[in-house]
Amino acid sequence: MFELIAKLKRTLILRQMAKFFAKVDRRPLLRTPSEAGLVFNEVDFKASDGVNLKAWFIPCEGSNKLVVFNHFMLGNRSGAKPDPNWGDISVDFIQLYKLFHDQGYNVFTYDLRNHGESAIYDGGKLGLTHTEANDAIGAMDYIKECYPNMRQYLYSQCYGTVTTMRAIHRAPERFKDVRAYVSLQPLSPKGFVEGISKNLKISHADNVKQFVGYIEKQNGYNDDDLNVTLIAPSTKMPVLMSQVRRDFRTTEASIQEMFEALGSIDKEMFWIDEHEERLEGYNYFWRDNPTKLFEWLNRY
Repeated sequence: MFELIAKLKRTLILRQMAKFFAKVDRRPLLRTPSEAGLVFNEVDFKASDGVNLKAWFIPCEGSNKLVVFNHFMLGNRSGAKPDPNWGDISVDFIQLYKLFHDQGYNVFTYDLRNHGESAIYDGGKLGLTHTEANDAIGAMDYIKECYPNMRQYLYSQCYGTVTTMRAIHRAPERFKDVRAYVSLQPLSPKGFVEGISKNLKISHADNVKQFVGYIEKQNGYNDDDLNVTLIAPSTKMPVLMSQVRRDFRTTEASIQEMFEALGSIDKEMFWIDEHEERLEGYNYFWRDNPTKLFEWLNRY
């Protein structure tokens, strides 16, 4: 009887976890770069499959360095409002853009499809980075056309960083000029399920398989489609990967596995030990440790 109850509990939780990845809960833009005194341009551009995307370009006069931002699923190009299910923490990208601008970088930042002000695609259904990879490819096409002489850098986060890795895997020629890539908190199904299962005390050897089964039914992608370690070897530029070590929504082992799978010769794994909540990781470099970020980026 107890085993049956435990199984039913696991099933309900895993189904709810999978449901979280079914469709985007679109969040409005909370702020603009003008709040930090930054001049910016509103930009419209197309993903490689034609979906209309909205962006900001924040120029830095006299600089030939450009960083392309890719946000996480809970937010958009402005950041994210507090969410009680994710630590109730506000994420402010505007301060991050100001930091980059003050350090001599032009900034190009956009909303993924179904996020912020970008177009709705497939009724808001998540492509689990497969359709969104077209957004990352389109962004690189746009900056190559409009800013052909800029030195390119990438700064991608969570859902956005897996999107970037998938875009690199699919269209490596679009990313051949990227000098360095900051990859924050990539999330794999295995890490997500194992981390939360441990936190909720429902760990079981079958949890990941069951979760991926639910994902395949609702989104259409199987285990290999979602396996980040299979696409990571295509990422060959210098990478700084960073992760809140005690984030219970993933595992240290799954992050390390993705890091080791990267094809980059020059790569560094940087663990954030000052915080426990995942969303704190997205505020970390502008608020707590900009020195680490720019000491690394300025090598390239």
